Amino acid sequence: MVVALLHESDLLLSDDFVEAIVERTFSDADLKGDGKIDPDEWNEFVSKNPSLMKNMTLPYLKDITLAFPSFLSKTEVEDSEM
Repeated sequence: MVVALLHESDLLLSDDFVEAIVERTFSDADLKGDGKIDPDEWNEFVSKNPSLMKNMTLPYLKDITLAFPSFLSKTEVEDSEM
């Protein structure tokens, strides 16, 4: 999803850089270091980064699918192949 959004926004970052962003974000949220983000860790992460919730509301997600239609169609194709 991150790669698709960056691509649709014409932000061309190397795969290594995108992976570093995702890994850093995950490590910041995974406070226990167990490779999982449980509800308590998620709540703590969101409390420190409240703008995240804006990006996860249904209206915002609907806007993303309208703004980035290729992400939605690629996801549907990938899901149907499973």
